[in-house]
Amino acid sequence: MAQATRPNLLKHSFNVLNRVRQTASVAGLSALRVAKGERPDARLLKETFEQLGTTYIKIGQFIASTPSIFPREYVIAFQDCLDQTTPISYRYIERVLKQELEKEGQTLADIFADIDEKPLASASIAQVHAARLHDGTEVVLKVQKPDVETIMQTDLGVLHGVTKLMEVMMPSMKFASIAPIIDEIRLRMLAETDFISEAQNIRDFQQFLQLTGNQKVIAPKVIDNLTTKRVLTMSRLHGISMVDEIAMRQYCDDPAEVMADTLNTWFASLMLCNSFHADLHAGNLMLLKDGRIGFLDFGIVGKLAPESWRACMGMMQSLQVNDYQGMAHHMIDMGMTHERSRVDEKQLAADLEKMIGRIMADDKTYTAGKPFNSKEQADELNQIMLEIVETGKRHGLHFPRDFALLTKQMLYFDRFMRTLAPDMDMFSDARVSLVHDVKAS
Repeated sequence: MAQATRPNLLKHSFNVLNRVRQTASVAGLSALRVAKGERPDARLLKETFEQLGTTYIKIGQFIASTPSIFPREYVIAFQDCLDQTTPISYRYIERVLKQELEKEGQTLADIFADIDEKPLASASIAQVHAARLHDGTEVVLKVQKPDVETIMQTDLGVLHGVTKLMEVMMPSMKFASIAPIIDEIRLRMLAETDFISEAQNIRDFQQFLQLTGNQKVIAPKVIDNLTTKRVLTMSRLHGISMVDEIAMRQYCDDPAEVMADTLNTWFASLMLCNSFHADLHAGNLMLLKDGRIGFLDFGIVGKLAPESWRACMGMMQSLQVNDYQGMAHHMIDMGMTHERSRVDEKQLAADLEKMIGRIMADDKTYTAGKPFNSKEQADELNQIMLEIVETGKRHGLHFPRDFALLTKQMLYFDRFMRTLAPDMDMFSDARVSLVHDVKAS
């Protein structure tokens, strides 16, 4: 047994050293760019992270969705940090499938009638392939990429040193406390490498749909006996991504109604599900051919106490009607502070009014005479949320752990609505329920 373990240990050590070498090489090239006079700014850091791959792409996404921690210029720069990568060869995918699924003399040919060698999607952590079981059931296989966990552990291990270097190169990136940030990143990222955990997230969501009688939304069914930590096998859903209103009309009468059903389901999950889907971007929402809405990819989920959610919604609704006193009150309710009595609510309200007034004035000046632009509108909301968080921090407010995930998802929904339902207001539309139980007909 010791002899069998030794080659694995050597291989692991080699992978760790190789990853450290790759990281040092990319970081060295970025340092050389700075030495040659290039400005060490957020754009340079984003480009460096994209070259470093898996872990750093995820960290970039974490930066983009955590305005309560990182400087705004970095949050904005990483907004477009995409998690789409070059596909890896099917030969490797097949090797993982054999290692994970073949047992008791069964081969892949005994398990699957066929597997499409061309991937449906490829991201930094996993690659997705279509397949078919012998009974005709269509499935998708989410297969973890090579040495993902080793790469992440190694990257996170050296991150302390890299961060210290960044603090020297980029003073504006200096963190108040690096340890809690890295711990938070580690927890979220390593959770994405455990497909057993993701499978449970899907089951929790399906239980929630059953509890609320929701028949308008569906999630893929997990094939338990073909799911491991590195392979997730699910039923395949057929439909289209919810980004094209014209294409959607072949499967529904009104895309705005579909958007309302999506919002109602997600809002209800905040109160009634063990976790909420925190990554519902265009690639993870699908309108099925039968008119139902498919929620996909439950690798990133969040949890929020009901009282925090109510306070968050109160803050959003107050923002809609320019009730700055109400905004301040709800922010204090939501803020995780043990010294509420020391927060000056009137001053916080005054600061919010001044801040939002300035943003609106700048926006009117910038967009005067220009046609409507959905991206600019979404960017405006993003800017307001960044400023709200920063204003709260100045008053000693610390937002709930998953407030950033919640905020990011609200921004995703804002972008969807600009396309599918430009006349809908998620906070005042009669079709949308923010804090009540949802029972689909």
